[in-house]
Amino acid sequence: MLAAAPPTVEVRALLPEDWSAVADIYWDGMRNGLATFETELPSWEAWDAAHLPGHRLVAELYDEVVGWAALSPASKRRCYFGVVENTVYVARHVQGRGVGGQLLRALIDGARAAGIWMIQTSIFPENHTSLALHERCGFRVVGVRERIAKRDGIWRDTIFLEKRL
Repeated sequence: MLAAAPPTVEVRALLPEDWSAVADIYWDGMRNGLATFETELPSWEAWDAAHLPGHRLVAELYDEVVGWAALSPASKRRCYFGVVENTVYVARHVQGRGVGGQLLRALIDGARAAGIWMIQTSIFPENHTSLALHERCGFRVVGVRERIAKRDGIWRDTIFLEKRL
């Protein structure tokens, strides 16, 4: 007897009605302290204003949003219009199943098609999973930004990575 194929994850555009599921995944990432300096969920309006239209994705498994990814401008300066920062979050119960890779590769493909020339990201050194994901997708470590900001009153370092398209 053949084993059943693993379920397929569908990557599609993030819609406003996905916000509740996206916010739950984002909140879980905030709480673990490995994913972001943020400690409070933004409103949909604030999140929407900060991320580039056309570069917001969700991953669905069995009609459940299990991950999301988005691009935001790295700077408001016109000369940097082709430089963006990426964000990828995956629900805890599906981590390790390739969802993050599918999301990040789709973001990269969309960015390349839009004429974006560089994607950058900052990752806490302790977030080994995210570092490995980005390196598998062709990001290179540019350097360590020591004591770049505080989270919960503690200075934190980040590893700065980039992918040139």
